[in-house]
This record gives sequence, C-alpha cells and structure tokens, in this order.
Amino acid sequence: MDSMEQSSEYLRMALSHMGRFGIPVDPLNYSVWYEYVSGKNEKLSIIIDEALEQSGDITPEMNMNLYEKYVAPDQKMLVDKIREELRAVLGKILEHVSDAGGQLSSFGEVCEKYAQALREDLDIEAVTRVVEDIISEAKVMISSVGVLKERLQKSTREVEKLSRNLEIIKEQASTDLLTGIRNRFHLATVFPEHARSADETGSELCLIFVDIDHFKRINDNHGHLVGDKVLRITAEVLKQCVKGRDLVIRYGGEEFVILLPDTPLQGAVILADKICAHFRNLNWKIIDNGRFIGPVHISCGVSRYRRGEGLETFLLRADKALYRSKVNGRCRVTSEAELESS
Repeated sequence: MDSMEQSSEYLRMALSHMGRFGIPVDPLNYSVWYEYVSGKNEKLSIIIDEALEQSGDITPEMNMNLYEKYVAPDQKMLVDKIREELRAVLGKILEHVSDAGGQLSSFGEVCEKYAQALREDLDIEAVTRVVEDIISEAKVMISSVGVLKERLQKSTREVEKLSRNLEIIKEQASTDLLTGIRNRFHLATVFPEHARSADETGSELCLIFVDIDHFKRINDNHGHLVGDKVLRITAEVLKQCVKGRDLVIRYGGEEFVILLPDTPLQGAVILADKICAHFRNLNWKIIDNGRFIGPVHISCGVSRYRRGEGLETFLLRADKALYRSKVNGRCRVTSEAELESS
C-alpha cells in the first residue's frame, strides 16, 4: 500500500503521461501507467521505455496490449497464492485427522487427494471446484464426528474465505471495467456450456456481432472521454434490448457480441434489426455543454451455431457478415445466410 503522498504523486505522473499520448483515462489504462511511474512492474517499464525510445509514442491500442500482457497476468498470481494457502489449510486438516486416530483415515485420504491436485498449475475454475469439494467434505465430517467439530469448523471457515476471494477474482476477470458488462474472457468461459446444451438438445444458438459505425470519428471529434461514454451507453442500450438468458459481451474496442441461446437465425436477425432501428432513433448529446454528437449507428453480423464447432469459427462467420454490412453502407444487419446465397 502506498501512502497518500506517494499515490498522489503517482497519479499526477501517470495522468501526465496519459495526457501526453492521448490515452483514455479509465481503470485499465491507468493501471499500466501507475505501475510504470511507480516502478512496481520492471518488465512493463522496460517495454515502455524501449517503445518510447524507438517511436516516442504509445497509442491507446498499444496501451491495452500492455495491460493484457503485463498487468492482467497478476490475477494468475493471486490464484496461485490462494492455491498455496488452500494447500496449507489442507495440511492443518490432515494434522487434525491424524490426532483423532484411524477412524478418519478415509477422510484423510480425500484431503490428501485434494492437496495433490493443488500442486498442479490450475486455472480459476479448477481451483473453485476443489474448494467446493473440500467445503462439502468438511461439512459432512462436521455433522458426523464430534471430536473434530471445532477444528474442522475453523478450517472450513478459512476455506470459505478463500472461496469468496476466488469468486471476487472470477468476477473481476469476467467483467469489462469500462462498461460493467461481461467481457470476451467470460464469453470463452460460458460458450462451451451453451454449445454442449445445443448439441445435446438440438436447440438453436445464435450470435450477433455488433460494431459502432465510425467510432474513431467520435473519438477524434469529441475526445476519448466522450467515446468512453458512448461505449458505456451502447452497452446499456444493448442490455435493455435483450432478455432472459441472452448475454451481452464487450468483445473489444467498439465491438460487442450478443449470445442468444434457444434462438433461431431468423429470430436473431429480427432482434438485430430492432436494435439497429433503436440506435437510429437515439439522439446523442454531451450533457456538460448540450452539444450534439450526431447519430451513433451500429452494424451487425449474425451467425448460427453449427454442431461441434468452436467459438472462433462461430465468431468468424458473424464477423464476415458484419464486414458485409460495413461494405454495403453500414447501419444495417447481414446474416450468414445472405453470405451463402450471394
């Protein structure tokens, strides 16, 4: 933790760099420059210094790449730390079991199995499953064995605390900080479940790829802060246009994805047309000065999931349809069926 004086100085220095290079001020971008000016991330500092020496500039796109490569991996360090803490708690439980005698040898074997599993380089989902299993096993023992009740309750509370920490990390990793909606990491996480359900039940699964038309013009004419506001409002409008299990994702930049379980292709196209029309009827203006931004339109591409395919292939067809919408004048919807018939 930095002192108030230190953090204020880092803030001043970071904002100075971000203003110099025209980097939008949001939590992701700021974290890059905070770690740079504070010297807390040596690899990041070396890369930025080399880039400045070669070109003298850091673009917003470069800034996001720096975040994803040198700042975001810190989440894995947190997961690894929780994994090690979890192994330590299991060690305590095994000691309790040993003290209580041989009657609990089966439970000790279960704990040993989980301790071995935690030696592996697991991701968030795998560690979460181990945590849930440990909590379940410990609660069974609490209800059936009095001699270990107090000790196991304490250990279970520690595991539950680690579980809550994991949930926080998962939530942060799955949420786009600028718009507050889910991000592409979350899409990659939930897609296999939706695909499996569609494969097993024969239900339809569709996807709408959404792109804000001429978004660069908005940034150039009104600044990145206004551009960020447009992204946040766009995310909110898209959320209001869907319902039920439909999922709105910020895929990156000005691109969004809407995943539509139990929705046929024609239904997805109808929804995309309604969303496009809704954006055509919106009036956008800057609240501070009442100045109109002008129309903010979107283009869409729609694809239908095909049995057994991966997310990348599914997205690629929607992206090709989106590109056709752009070529044909923007502010329109194109489905994969139109590509196949042309």
